[in-house]
Amino acid sequence: MKNNQRNYPKIAIRSKRELAKRLSDKRDSVEDMARLISDVKTNYDNYWTDHPTQSQPEKGKWVRDASRTDLGKLLKLINVKVLAPHDSLIPTFVFGGVSGRNHKVAVTHLLGVKRKRIILKLDVSRFFEQIKYERVYSFFLAKGRCGQRGARLLADLCCVPIGAKDNPGTYKTIARGFSTSSRLAVWCNLDTFLRLERLVKKELQGKDPRIAIYVDDIAITASGITKEDMMKLYPKIKTILESDKNQKLPLNDAKTKIIYHSGDEYDIDGIYQGKRGFEHLGLQMNRNSLTLGTKTRWKLANLTHRYKESRRRNTTIRKKRKSTLRYKEYVER
Repeated sequence: MKNNQRNYPKIAIRSKRELAKRLSDKRDSVEDMARLISDVKTNYDNYWTDHPTQSQPEKGKWVRDASRTDLGKLLKLINVKVLAPHDSLIPTFVFGGVSGRNHKVAVTHLLGVKRKRIILKLDVSRFFEQIKYERVYSFFLAKGRCGQRGARLLADLCCVPIGAKDNPGTYKTIARGFSTSSRLAVWCNLDTFLRLERLVKKELQGKDPRIAIYVDDIAITASGITKEDMMKLYPKIKTILESDKNQKLPLNDAKTKIIYHSGDEYDIDGIYQGKRGFEHLGLQMNRNSLTLGTKTRWKLANLTHRYKESRRRNTTIRKKRKSTLRYKEYVER
């Protein structure tokens, strides 16, 4: 990783004691936090499991669950008190797991100023599983300016062996599902993301280019260009994402889409796929606003129909419909 400290947080934790001090407050003393850290180190493997419904073994994805355990408590504290205070250093085109930058903010960013936009949608294959223990340790040590013991402690807490817990692989990666993972994924790939943004601005100069990175989803929009322009940009993007031999970020070609503002969708080879919505992250992008995406609109219509069929008596459906309507109001305001 290029050594540019201006972009990186000064975490500066050198030992377990210093981590305990950072996590302590009026309610939990330094001694309380030190005992929590020691307990988690001793019982680490007992405090997390593979989530039974969210994991996708067939895709090589395992969601780790540490909820309602001391490990889960400790990871939340690290996320809030060690990582989150540095969110202001994260570039404004990076979203997801960053304070105040949810999916709505990401899609709003893609609207840009100029009209007649086109979007290139990319998906990084097994994103969290690409980020190995050594990269996390290196981030804390070299970028976060922690001591060796502090960097090793933090990396040990945030990473687990690749693969199923009952059949682990030979190396560790960031744990998909841990509360620290989204922010760490950003920091561990920041140099690559910055190079990608520079490429997009250079290649699409004058076309109001926008890029939004939301965890493993990358979207690029611009005005007044064609699918052929996006097809030419794609291999250059792949080169950047796969240029780090120690941590490649391979793209899933099958999930790559090019969509015109009219809704006409093409694959990366330029083959027409049909008319879809001009959508990203489940939201429809209009000229100057957002609305619900196709799936959520159908969900709301179905809930409304079922609620009317029940003569407005089914309280479960009523609550689900009310929640979806609140979400619609949030998206569209």
